[in-house]
This record gives sequence, structure tokens and C-alpha cells, in this order.
Amino acid sequence: GQTIFHDPSGRPVSRGDRSPRRPPSTLQIGESSVIAERTGVTVVSDFRPRDIAAGGQGAPLVPFFDRRFFGSGFARSMLNIGGIANTCVVGRSIRHPVAFDTGPGNCLMDWAATRASKGRKHFDANGALAAVGTIDLSAVSRMAAHPYFSKNPPKSSGRELFNESFIPKELLHAKPGTLLATLTYFTAFTIFVAHERLIFPKFPVQELVVSGGGVFNKTLMDHLRALFRSVKVRSISDFGIHPQAKEPLAFAYFAAQAASGKINHLPSGTGAKGVRILGKITPGARFKGIR
Repeated sequence: GQTIFHDPSGRPVSRGDRSPRRPPSTLQIGESSVIAERTGVTVVSDFRPRDIAAGGQGAPLVPFFDRRFFGSGFARSMLNIGGIANTCVVGRSIRHPVAFDTGPGNCLMDWAATRASKGRKHFDANGALAAVGTIDLSAVSRMAAHPYFSKNPPKSSGRELFNESFIPKELLHAKPGTLLATLTYFTAFTIFVAHERLIFPKFPVQELVVSGGGVFNKTLMDHLRALFRSVKVRSISDFGIHPQAKEPLAFAYFAAQAASGKINHLPSGTGAKGVRILGKITPGARFKGIR
């Protein structure tokens, strides 16, 4: 499913500390019944709600895949830069992997690129515009002071927080190059700060393995390599996986696990009460149980 809304903690109904909070919620679209009818195959969908029902954040879910396929080597941080950036630390010496959303991934940069091009472009290809802009470090500091970044895992977020309203007004009025340069550096900076505060003091991480669309933003990757001086930063393509194929591959694996009645869940990454089998199963017309 495609995540449209994700509020795992429950927002206050109105402003004010004493305001009651809405129940935790998440919404993914992509109707499994339609897909099952049109393809004839069994469909597994909507993975997040079960985790939230079990007391978790509903994200990140990919760490189960990370641990299964990358957990037998030395300590690595498996960083995915999609709309939101999330990471999972795995390795043979790590009994309980830690996983959480570090903050914005491509979402703020993509919004700025769309705005700067008046809708003609939806991302800053190769980070070209950010590369020639000036970074507003004062704006970076103000954005980095948001309470989300000081929270401890488990935690997850989404575009409900990291959107136009998150950006300081003075930065919104800056030149497009300055806006994109600042948001690109801010994205790398929040990833680094999350590691410096929550990961490096606990885990002997030797590599940062990056996947997702952010891999193709050269300026963003250059910032990460400059910030992570003592840790090797590499693309997941080095392991034979296309950067934008990791999450589809992971969820295909989760679907296969669910269809077989096997666990596809890492509760230490989401805060859920225990392991679960995530996903709703919609049998297709070719399903063996249908006569």
C-alpha cells in the first residue's frame, strides 16, 4: 500500500497540552480486492495497522528484511532515504536491532524542487540546484531544534510533520538554490545527528549502506560522506540490489512470509508488544482454497 497518512502517536484534537488525543492511525491506499480480481493472484497488503494495533509505530518495517539478509556480518546501519529517512542497525553482535525514522528524506527537497520549477520538476536531479546554492546554517539549526529529533526510539514520522509548514518562513522566501541547498544539507545533518546521538554510542557501526531515491542525489551523498568521516558510506547497489528496489523486494518477502503463516515483523524496531504476522491476505481467483 501507498502511505497517505501516518499518525502513530495520535495527534491532539486541538491545540493545548490538555487536549485529548486522537487514537493512533495510519492509512495506506491500493485496494487489494481490485488487484486480486485483475491479476487472479493472492495479494498481501496493508502491513502497518497490525503493528499499530499491537502498540507499535507502524514503521519502520523494512528492518526485518535488513536483519534477515544483512544481519550476519559486522555492524551496519541500513539507511533508506525515501520520502522519510529511516535506518536499522544490524550485525551478528547485535541481538536486538534498533530501527527508527531519522527525519525527512527526500520529502522536503522534492517539495522545494517542485516549487522552484513551478511544477515542471518533482525532484532536484543529482542535487544539481542544491550544489550551487548557499546553505543557511541558521535555518538548519532552527529546524534541527524540533522535538522530534530529541525523541528516543521507537519513533516514526511522515509528511504530516515534514512539509512546507515545517520550513522557517525566512527560508521559504530565500532563493531556490539557497532553499534546496539548505534542505539537502539539513536532511544529511539530521541523519548524522541521529547516528551520533542514538547509534554510535551503542553500536560499533563500520558502514552506512544507503538505499532509496536519495542515493541518486549526489549532493546529499557528498554531505553524508563528509559528515560520516569515520564510517564508510556506500550504496546498496554494491550488494547487487538496485537502490529503489530494496523496499519492493522487502515487502515481497514480507508477503511471502505472511502467505506462509510465518513472522515478518521486528518489534524492537517499532515498539510493538511482540512479534506478529503483518499484512491482510486477499485470496485470488487461482487460490487453492477456492472451488
